[in-house]
Amino acid sequence: MDEERVTLKVLSGAWIQLGAGGVRITARKKVALLAYLALDRHSAPRDLLAGLIWGDVPDAKARSSLRQALSELRSQHPALNRALLIDRRMVTLDPAHLVLEIDQILEQIRRGRLPAELRSGGETINDILYGFESVGARYADWVHETRKTYGDRILTALTEAASRADLPASLRMEFAEAALSLDPLGEIQCRYAMRLAADLGDIGKALQIYAAFYAKMEAELDMEPSYETQDLAAEIKLGSLQSRPQPHADPQPASAVLHVTPRKHGRPILAVLPMQARGPEPIADFLAEMLVDNIVMRMTRIRDIAVISRVSIRHLAERPDVAQVLQQDLGVRYVISGTMRREGETYFLNVELSRIDEGLTLWVEQYETPAADLTHAQSRIADEVVNLILPNLHLAELRDAHLIGLDHLSAYQHVLRAQELVYTLRRAKFEEAGVQLQHTAESWPDFAPAQVVTADWFSLRIGQGWSPEPASDAARITRHLENALRLERRNGRALAMLGHNKAIYARRHNEAMMLFEDALAATPGDAETLMWTGPSLAFSGQETEAIARLEHARALNRNDPLGFRTDHFLAIAYFAAGKMEEAAQFGLASAMRNGLYTSNLRLTAAACAAIEQHDTAQEMAARVMALEPEFRISKLVASHPFRDPAKRALYGELLAVAGLHG
Repeated sequence: MDEERVTLKVLSGAWIQLGAGGVRITARKKVALLAYLALDRHSAPRDLLAGLIWGDVPDAKARSSLRQALSELRSQHPALNRALLIDRRMVTLDPAHLVLEIDQILEQIRRGRLPAELRSGGETINDILYGFESVGARYADWVHETRKTYGDRILTALTEAASRADLPASLRMEFAEAALSLDPLGEIQCRYAMRLAADLGDIGKALQIYAAFYAKMEAELDMEPSYETQDLAAEIKLGSLQSRPQPHADPQPASAVLHVTPRKHGRPILAVLPMQARGPEPIADFLAEMLVDNIVMRMTRIRDIAVISRVSIRHLAERPDVAQVLQQDLGVRYVISGTMRREGETYFLNVELSRIDEGLTLWVEQYETPAADLTHAQSRIADEVVNLILPNLHLAELRDAHLIGLDHLSAYQHVLRAQELVYTLRRAKFEEAGVQLQHTAESWPDFAPAQVVTADWFSLRIGQGWSPEPASDAARITRHLENALRLERRNGRALAMLGHNKAIYARRHNEAMMLFEDALAATPGDAETLMWTGPSLAFSGQETEAIARLEHARALNRNDPLGFRTDHFLAIAYFAAGKMEEAAQFGLASAMRNGLYTSNLRLTAAACAAIEQHDTAQEMAARVMALEPEFRISKLVASHPFRDPAKRALYGELLAVAGLHG
C-alpha cells in the first residue's frame, strides 16, 4: 500500500517521502544518512557514519548526533523502523523496505518509457543530492562519486533504449537526445540521434545535432568528431544515408575505436588508463575508478592539454597493446597509468606518466594512505598528480618544439617556446617572447591559453619595471584575460589572474575576491590558480589565508619553472604578516631560482633589512639598481598595493635601510 511506502527522493535536492500523503523528512543530515546507506553500501560502521556526516564536531558529539538521528528516523515511520537495523557497532539498511527514486527511473527506461525527470536535460545528474556537498568535505566527495555512478547507469540505460528496434523511432529519438544531453561528448549518442532524426525525415535536425556536437568537441577537447561521425553527417547532408541496423551500445570492438583529428592548436592528447589492482588483498573497483575520474576531471578543467574521455577508452583497458591503439586511433601521445595495492589498512598507489611514441616513463610517484582516509586522499592525490605531471609533459613537448622552425609551430608549441624565453627574465629574450606571444594570440584568437600567457607576459613586464606605459599594459592584461574568458568561461587561471590584476592595478579588491571564488570553484587544487589568489589577500590584510593558499600551491607544484614567483608571493604574504624571517627565507629562495626577478629582489632587500641581515639586504638592493637604474622608493611606495598605509611606509623605510634611493 502507498501509505506503507517510504521513498528516497534524490533529484532536485533530496528528501524522504513518507507514504502518499505528502509528509516529508527534509532534515539534511537525516536524509544524508539514509542516502549514504541506500545508494552505497547498505551497511556501515557507526564511527564511519558519524565522521562522514558530523565530521565538523568532536567525536563524542558526532556519535551522539548519529544515535539521535537514527532514533528519530526509526520513530517516524514503521517501514523505517523495520528497514534500519542497528547494533553497537554497525548500522544496516534493509533495502526491501525502501523505494529509490533512481531505481524507479531506471525501471521506466527499461520498460520503454522516458521519465519526465530526464526531459530537462543535462542538469539531471548534477541535481542528484543537490546542495548536499555542504554536509562535509568527505561527504561531498561521496556525493560526486555517487552522481557519476548513477549518471553512468542512467546513460547506459538511455543508450540501450535508443538502440531498441521494438520501440517507435520517435521515442528512440527522445531517448537518444536525453542520452546526449547527459553526455554531450558521447559519439555513440550523437550518431544515434543524428540517424534517428534522419530516419524521421528531419534532415535539418540531424545536421543541427551534428553542428552542436562539433562545436562542443572543439570547445571542450580542441578536437574534431571521429571520421565515423563526420562521414555520417556527410551522408545525411548528401541524402545518401542508407538504412542499416543500429549497433548495440555494448563496448565497441577495437575496429570501432574513434579516429580523432587533432585541431590546429596542437595541444598534446593524453589518456588516463584505469588503475590496476595488485597484490593478494581485494580492492573495490570503484576506488581505482574514483582516482582516475578525479585526475581526468582536474586535467580537463585546467585545459593545458586535451584529455580523452574515460568512457571512450574503458573498453580498451584489458588489451595488452592499449598504448599503441590509443596512439594510432585516438592520437594519444601521453598516458597516465598506475597500480593500487592494499596491505592491511594501508593503500599504496603508484602513478606514472609515459610517452607512447618514445616508450619512456617521464615521471613516477608513489603515494601511501590509510584505508580510513582513502576517499579524502583520492582528491589530494589527484591534485598532486596533475600539478606534478604538467611541467614534465610541457618539458617533453618543448624538446619537440625546438626541432621545428617557428613558422611551422602550432599555437601550443609557440606558447611553450615563448614561455621558455619569459622564464629567463633576461630583457632581450623577454621582449622577443612578447612579440611571439602577441603574434600567437592574434593568429589563433580562439586559443585561450595563448591569451592567458600573453596577459601574464604584460604583468611581468610591469612588475620588472620594463613597461614604457604601465597603464596601457595593465589594460592589455585585462583585454587578453577577458578574451580568454569569452572562449572558456570557467578558465580558473584566467579568472584568478584577472582578480589579481584588478586588485593590484585598479584597487578593485571586492571584485577581485569574487573572481578568486569563481576561479577556485572552476579549478580547485590547481597550483597556478591558488598562486594568483595569494598576493591580493596579503595586500588587503588577509595574510593568514594568503599564506595557507600559497603554501598549498608550493606543495602541489614542486617542479614549476615559474616557482620563483610562488616563493616571491609567499615572501609578500609573510612580510605582510610581519614575519620577516620567513619573508627573507622565501625571498632568498626565489632569488636562488631566478636572480633577475626585480619585484622579489626589492621585497627581499626590505625583509633582510628588517632582520638586520644588512650585507644580504645591500646585495639585493645592488641587484635592483643594476636591473632598474631609474628605481625610486617614493614612486614604488606611492603606487604600492598594500592597503594599510603603515605597511607601505614601513616597506619604504626598510628599502632605504637596504640602500635603495628615495
